[in-house]
Amino acid sequence: MRRRPGLVALVLGVLIVVLMVLGICLGSVRITVTDIIQAMFSPSRIKANTAYIIRNLRIPRVLSAVVAGAGLALCGLIFQSVFRNPMADSYVLGVSSGASFSVGLGFVVGISYADVSLPVVAFMGSMLTTALLFGISRKNTSSLLLSGIALNFFLSAATTLTIYMSNRQAENILFWTLGSLGNSSWGRLAIMAAITTVAALITARNCNAMDLLLMDDSTAISSGLNIRVTRIVLLTVASIVTATIVCFCGIIGFVGLMSPHFMRILVGPKHRRLLPLSMMMGSTILLFSDILCRYIVAPSQLPIGIVTSILGAPVFLMLLRKRR
Repeated sequence: MRRRPGLVALVLGVLIVVLMVLGICLGSVRITVTDIIQAMFSPSRIKANTAYIIRNLRIPRVLSAVVAGAGLALCGLIFQSVFRNPMADSYVLGVSSGASFSVGLGFVVGISYADVSLPVVAFMGSMLTTALLFGISRKNTSSLLLSGIALNFFLSAATTLTIYMSNRQAENILFWTLGSLGNSSWGRLAIMAAITTVAALITARNCNAMDLLLMDDSTAISSGLNIRVTRIVLLTVASIVTATIVCFCGIIGFVGLMSPHFMRILVGPKHRRLLPLSMMMGSTILLFSDILCRYIVAPSQLPIGIVTSILGAPVFLMLLRKRR
């Protein structure tokens, strides 16, 4: 499949459909493919509670996995391009932790989960973290990864301290530190989908610019690229998407790291091919992880952030060893 993006897209598309069907069928209540079809087109022919589970719980959940996985892969691709580092990712660099810490502080000061200002608070945290990383990378790109990991540890510790200091909101804050798709709904899905779609369109218009960003600054400038504006636009897009996903799904690590890396191996480094395929790969990984987190300790559920970290940590170590 190497250098054959059409075949890669076909395989990923089939995997996404299969995993979506499995994600709807598997759970504490067993559902068949026939039940899914009837719930979609003839809900009166099946039990009301089964139709409710399919239409209001399972379908929003699997679609949220598709959208969130695609958004995380998009963010990973942007960070890797802007910072010229294949190990960059919103989770590894601490951007997700920045958004999560801000959400935790928002709960402490009285912001509720349904408050429309919560995504704004998450965006502020992710944007401040991204700005700090951008400032570090301008002076010394080689220290970016270590700086991001240190920042991630600091923000995670700060979030843990927030949990410890706030008994009333501890459960809500803990949800964001572990990640979950269990609270998915059509309303939250619509917001995530709209923001991710707009972000993907903006990124698609900058695919050639992202190719140039991988080169040295002098080559990019001589090609007519305004490096500073391009980086600011792309980092803002990635921060907004990261904040939205963290706000609704919590911290989900390593999806943005794995997806672009796997696609570079299969289709090469050109971002016009990488962008859609990385997003499809992100959806595939998150759908698979969601099935695992529901199946391993059934009928209970593992936080999805634990599963993606277990899957992604070996990839991160492999990349680290390769670059060293």
